Amino acid sequence: MIRRLLDEAVGREVHADALVDLAMRRPGDVHVPTLRVLARSQRIRAMELRGNAAALLRGAFAGGQSERG
Repeated sequence: MIRRLLDEAVGREVHADALVDLAMRRPGDVHVPTLRVLARSQRIRAMELRGNAAALLRGAFAGGQSERG
């Protein structure tokens, strides 16, 4: 589960980078402000996914510690 969350986060970062690259390469063909908003939303979601993965990891670590203690 953690791995899937991190994989999706990386995918969203790559997608955001591609949107920014498109905006820079073809500014006359695309609406740059819209692409910036889309890229930003992808990055925000990637941060949320990383946070969820970290929370799961902390929970798993804390659960492992309490079982041993």
